[in-house]
Amino acid sequence: MGNTQECKANLARLHSCALSTGNNQSMFAKVKRLFFIVLVNIAILGFGIVSLELIFGGWLNSQWLARLNLIRDATITYDITGLYESTNNTVLYTRDVHGLRGSFNDPSEINILTVGGSTTDQRYINDGETWQAVMQQEFEAMGKEIVVANAGVDGQSTFGHIKNFEWWFPHIPNLKPQFILFYIGLNDFYKDAEYKYDGLETKEKRTIRHIFRENSALYYFSRTLRNAYGAMFVLGIGHSSVNFADIEWTEKPLQTGYDEIMAARLKAYAKRLTILVNKTKQLGSIPIFVTQPYRKYRFINGTVQGIAEKSLYENVEINGVDYYHLMKKLDAVTLDNCQQNGEVCIDMAKDTLWENEDFYDFTHMTPKGARKVGVYLVDKLKDVK
Repeated sequence: MGNTQECKANLARLHSCALSTGNNQSMFAKVKRLFFIVLVNIAILGFGIVSLELIFGGWLNSQWLARLNLIRDATITYDITGLYESTNNTVLYTRDVHGLRGSFNDPSEINILTVGGSTTDQRYINDGETWQAVMQQEFEAMGKEIVVANAGVDGQSTFGHIKNFEWWFPHIPNLKPQFILFYIGLNDFYKDAEYKYDGLETKEKRTIRHIFRENSALYYFSRTLRNAYGAMFVLGIGHSSVNFADIEWTEKPLQTGYDEIMAARLKAYAKRLTILVNKTKQLGSIPIFVTQPYRKYRFINGTVQGIAEKSLYENVEINGVDYYHLMKKLDAVTLDNCQQNGEVCIDMAKDTLWENEDFYDFTHMTPKGARKVGVYLVDKLKDVK
């Protein structure tokens, strides 16, 4: 009897051991299968990333145009309903194969190439109503055949303008404009002195990080989203509609130490302007610098008024009056640099001719405002040789 019970116990232990071994083998097979699935998905994801980088990145493309956020060879219809009053609810926005707006057949015809951000690009202004189109029409009415082309890029600052001379303009065949007009200031007001995204010229040794930033499509895409979010939701400089009748205005600033607030930015900005002057001359063109009006401030009987709404700038609170004084510091650097180099300087920002109807938000102009800009610039440039 004892032997029988012992045998049964041994058989039970063997059965249990067999079940345990089977379970372990089954678990191992599941883990092995899961590991294989993970590896396959990683491989597919890696292949997809490499493919996207090779197709859309700059690794195989020496021209690097994708990094400048250019629209090329396209005619786009934009809905402007609610943006500003117009007889039509849509506008046509056309860019040629080289990424330029304007009425001309070949880049060799361009006399004035305009460079700037969204206020130069004018994405929500019809092709024939941009201030560049108005300039060309006004010159034509004077009997002068002056072609004015638009190389504005939405969101671009002087960091990007410098890269235009490396990544864009050299690849536009027969581009030899007599003048390059820089309509600048507003976007640089928000750029930090040590802003790195555009990879400004440096004498430092190029690192793997520099190379990745210059060539990666994914990095470019994430940067574009980050910049767009910052402009629209943090800085509030995207395209929108503002009802100026509802704005509360004030004559009292919140700050006084404007030199201290702007010091680092102004020093870095001056260096970038010098680079732009040198690159323009290397192209065989004459630089024209134009300061930009902004509707967060206005002039009433010679007194500046600004929006009372507060915002943060360099970790201090400012209102529209402060913005006016800070922007004057930036514009002064533009004009000083321009005058020192003997270039054409137009301080349009100081003029008091602007009205609420000229803007659909604090930054961007309506067709009425764009016409004013075009007529104004022609009047200033008509005698320039």
